[in-house]
Amino acid sequence: MLYRFALATFVGLLMGCAGLPAEQAAGTPARRIAAESLVSVQANGVSLGAAVALEGPGCDGVALVTNAHVLRQAGEAVELRRGDGGAAVPGRVMAISPRMDLAVLCAPAGFVAPAAVAGSVPARGAPVWAVGPQGLGRAVAQGHVFRPGARMQGFGSGFTAHMGALMGFSGGPVVDRSGRLVGLTTALAAPGTAPVMAALTGVDVAGFWDGARREVFILAAPVIEEELRRIAPGARLAMATAGPR
Repeated sequence: MLYRFALATFVGLLMGCAGLPAEQAAGTPARRIAAESLVSVQANGVSLGAAVALEGPGCDGVALVTNAHVLRQAGEAVELRRGDGGAAVPGRVMAISPRMDLAVLCAPAGFVAPAAVAGSVPARGAPVWAVGPQGLGRAVAQGHVFRPGARMQGFGSGFTAHMGALMGFSGGPVVDRSGRLVGLTTALAAPGTAPVMAALTGVDVAGFWDGARREVFILAAPVIEEELRRIAPGARLAMATAGPR
């Protein structure tokens, strides 16, 4: 236990000097989505989760999709910051799903570009990369699909992967080897003591300690697309028609 608290202190120091998500994703399939489509969702300058840009107007600016529980933490004063840095801009809640952990935000026009999306859920064992917001110390995690078909009550349908995505990655994009969006990091399939340790230390200690073994639930892109037709008809995911860009 003492070692884990020492680790939390060390990680806390790293958080202050860690690179931006786009910098950390350089050299990985997530590099483009991190630089062009990722947004850190913040309140009072603190990152609470992430979001990713959609295609289509959807609002008077650019639409973003994230987890609804991220917005519940943020309250009404939502700030958005690009994955490659820059000044924060205000965000506006556009829609919240009553059926799953999904919400749509509206950002100023031209703030970010829509992400290309895969048309299906990756197979068991396929490599995937998750990207989170800035300020957590680590913004990129790599892993492999564990359960291609999974459902979590209150969150929705998707798949799980073994990867070191931190709890603060919620709402952030998960991509395949071609850099296409396959879903959103949404929850830990078996959180165990991780939330308690995070509450005590202010850091997802378990994620840094043995994160590669944790099972992460990812809300699948096809499920998100279907729900968007219900809650935000003007916004849609940009389905990819080619390989890596």
